[in-house]
Amino acid sequence: MNRPSRETLIRYFKGKCLPHEIELVELYLSLDVDKEFVESCIENVWDELEERTKQIPDDRRLEKFKQELDQQLRTQVQLPPLDYPNKRRYFRLSLWTKSVAAAVLLIGAGLWAFHNIQPKISMPQVKQAESEGLPGDDKAFLTLSDGSIITLSETENGQIAAQHGLRIEKTIEGEIVYKVDGQTATDDNASNSIVTPNGGQYRVILPDGSKALLNAASSLTYPVKFTGKERRVKMSGEVYFEIAKAVNSKNQHIPFFVETLKQEIQVLGTTFNVSAYQDDTYHYTTLVEGSVRLTSTATGGSTLLKPGEHAIVDRDISVSAVNIKQELAWVNDYFVFRSEELQSILKKIARWYDIEVDCPSDLGKKKFTGKVSRSQPLSAVIEMLSSVQNINVELKERRLIVKK
Repeated sequence: MNRPSRETLIRYFKGKCLPHEIELVELYLSLDVDKEFVESCIENVWDELEERTKQIPDDRRLEKFKQELDQQLRTQVQLPPLDYPNKRRYFRLSLWTKSVAAAVLLIGAGLWAFHNIQPKISMPQVKQAESEGLPGDDKAFLTLSDGSIITLSETENGQIAAQHGLRIEKTIEGEIVYKVDGQTATDDNASNSIVTPNGGQYRVILPDGSKALLNAASSLTYPVKFTGKERRVKMSGEVYFEIAKAVNSKNQHIPFFVETLKQEIQVLGTTFNVSAYQDDTYHYTTLVEGSVRLTSTATGGSTLLKPGEHAIVDRDISVSAVNIKQELAWVNDYFVFRSEELQSILKKIARWYDIEVDCPSDLGKKKFTGKVSRSQPLSAVIEMLSSVQNINVELKERRLIVKK
């Protein structure tokens, strides 16, 4: 992984890091590398604390507070008593361990709190944003079979439409649900479409009980009634599916098919994720449980996925094992990147925060590792990127500009 910046490490030892930064720093420290660099950051923290302590009149409460910290350290991380005036010698002579890092964090955060010092978070690599860049939310448009369009974010909970013997309801949880209204659906060819804009996501429970969560800039088209020997939907963008089992009058399983521009996915009662944005070179299918068969639209070649596998489709299909939690992080409202190219990361950010991105192609090839909640403002994502790579990031008129 990339080394956190000096400013990020110093904030960590002061106890002033953002949540996503804490995870990155602790992962970095666990690698036990760059000991001299880390120690120099520790000394910076101590130097600043020393200077600020000199400005405070002699106070017995401060000495008592130090003694309490000392006791906590010996109890929690099993270190010998700390000699605060000689802290440099202590760190130089001791072996580097995660316990030492924990010690510095505890002392640094404690003393900063005691002195009521509120240092500003230093972000020299990130220019002041003109807008916080609010995260995405539950936003979508539902197109009915008669062509009418419902803006779901502006619609009250409860019944929002009735068609072909079905009631369409918006639940308090923000889902769209289809319910039979006395009679079965009468038009076997009728279909609905749900579309999320940039900065939107939405959940829908299909007429057969299957569940779908649409990511930003995605669409899903489905019949208001599944009939015949199969169930079939079409999608673009990214959708997470939980497919309900269905059988016919002969108790035979009714397969579920998902169509994208480059592939057809045959589902046998399962949970999976499909990413099929039209501006992406590849389409991706990740299987959580059950089984799916993928067929390339271009070549007709097919393959069967097992749980924990990930298929990449352009013309041909390639399959590999993946980390399911990482692949489905967006479903749990997180961005998680593991050695992912910046250009791929920026696409995801642009869709979720509804912004445009300018990034030189050479920078776009740089790889990043990080994690941040999708509910955070864009400024938190910018800080995450800047804390692990030497780049300049500026948000200007809803355009994210990335430079060396």
